[in-house]
Amino acid sequence: MPQLAFIGTGAMGEPMATNLLKKGFAVTVLQHRRAEPAARLHALGAKVVHSPADAAKDCALVVLSLPTSREVEAVVSGGSGIAQHAARGTIVVDCSTSDPRSTRMLSTLLRARGIGLVAAGMTRGVLGARQGTLAFFVGGEPADVEKALPVLGAMGDTFIRFGSAADAHMAKVISNVLSYSTVALVNEALMLGAKSGVDGKMLFDALMQGAPSKALEAFGPRILSGEYDPPRVTVDHVCEDMVLARELAADASAPLSMFVAAQELYRRADAHGNGARDMSIIAELWRGSSRS
Repeated sequence: MPQLAFIGTGAMGEPMATNLLKKGFAVTVLQHRRAEPAARLHALGAKVVHSPADAAKDCALVVLSLPTSREVEAVVSGGSGIAQHAARGTIVVDCSTSDPRSTRMLSTLLRARGIGLVAAGMTRGVLGARQGTLAFFVGGEPADVEKALPVLGAMGDTFIRFGSAADAHMAKVISNVLSYSTVALVNEALMLGAKSGVDGKMLFDALMQGAPSKALEAFGPRILSGEYDPPRVTVDHVCEDMVLARELAADASAPLSMFVAAQELYRRADAHGNGARDMSIIAELWRGSSRS
């Protein structure tokens, strides 16, 4: 199998890279800001390097799993970045939640250098990454996507195809903020029950039958129990994506009244010093706890 590079071995990236190694791929990983993930991957057979240039060297495909487009741009177009050092014909697969405006720019930059860019924003969280059952929103030039699919298939089992890389990343941003807004609505529904004296566990069971959702299933128990650790999605992450969605909506002249209402809840949680906490901590805003 061709040598792959993997950049971004955080909570999602490490299990993704682990699955690639277990499926027999030769993987080069870039040293994360913490040494432990790279050390664990090295023990599984990965080669460890210390710059994007070294990661891209002699690799047919480079997978990115980074927090935002800022990090993606730094890795791709920085002085020691992929654009400067990868060979023609290399494919960059961006699994990050990236700004589609940045994705368009990077696609043009890389294409001029004979390098392809495939967007592959992912859902199903850390559990999906560990189990190799991620769902990917995939977009890019058809020939580049076909080269990327066998690699993505080692990390996930669902692939929704879009016409361009920017469209795929737009869909991922929309998916994220829809989930966040749904959690905010779940929070209000459970708050209404609590304030009305309805048993929380019974209400949750009833809602899972009458109005089920993944947001209710995943975050409802945390909201009811007041136990928010470990974080699945942090308030900081939510706020970042909500701001991005607002900017994209402004570009498209699309009003987002429901998203804006949800965004205000997360802003308030962040203002109370909960940026690193799980998004379900918005429940403390109605509980009146000192944790909020």
